[in-house]
Amino acid sequence: MQYCDTPEWRRYIELLRLRPAAFRGGMTEIITDRDAVNAYYEKTGRRLGVVYESPYHLLVVDLVRESGGTEPFAYERLLPAVESGAIVAAPVYDGRFVLLRQFRHAPRESMLAFPRGFGERGLKAEENLRKELREELGVSEVTDIRRLGSVAADSGVLGGEAEVYLCRVNNPALQTGHEGIEALELLSERELTELIRAGEIKDGFTLAAFALYLAGK
Repeated sequence: MQYCDTPEWRRYIELLRLRPAAFRGGMTEIITDRDAVNAYYEKTGRRLGVVYESPYHLLVVDLVRESGGTEPFAYERLLPAVESGAIVAAPVYDGRFVLLRQFRHAPRESMLAFPRGFGERGLKAEENLRKELREELGVSEVTDIRRLGSVAADSGVLGGEAEVYLCRVNNPALQTGHEGIEALELLSERELTELIRAGEIKDGFTLAAFALYLAGK
């Protein structure tokens, strides 16, 4: 069996058809020619295509060639399982920003950050915003919603973007244990700025969301 007949590559071709924007042209050419793909696998043994899939991410390995006709090479990236609808919330309660301290598995440490969530099928971004804030802050009201922009948190490996929203919430409450939540903190703009300056806030989504907030004032 040739590599282009494997489930990984067949899923890749299906993804190309379903989400063409993820394969648009650029400085690196994405190679899908069957002979080239089969030859690369025979030479290197590197898996190509959609090599892992979960409800949250697709680990995609493209065969690419840089402009100038270099030898093709494998380039991996993560695409969101749901193409759109991911959000970052900058919620405000009683004049202060609401942040969560959560244990994050990837860096294996607790981080202070704005609430956020993956896109979910059937939910628009604002609907997902309300859902995430209900789950993570226990709020029943989300008002004065204003879109600040979007953020690609790590353009070196992540293929998706998250929509950033400023909003007001009522009576946030600590949801201990939900998705690693350890504490809830209310911070003024000045206090948030000082924590960023001190290196206490490192989360990329939070830094980008706060920058969008400041730029839009």
